[in-house]
Amino acid sequence: MSDNDLHARMAAAYAKQGLGQALDDEKRRSGHFQVRLPEDLEQRLRHYMRSRELNANQALNTIVSHFFK
Repeated sequence: MSDNDLHARMAAAYAKQGLGQALDDEKRRSGHFQVRLPEDLEQRLRHYMRSRELNANQALNTIVSHFFK
């Protein structure tokens, strides 16, 4: 089962149960990742963000996009 199929099934189940908030939460989680960084890597990331006036989302999108080119 693909992720899209799973999300569609979950959306249908939430809608059937009247769980609108849960469905909204599921939509927001698409493409969302959360990590814990070691202190030295966190400091380097914060320096990168400050030096380029980026927020965390912008900085991580830039880094990941360049990595996967």
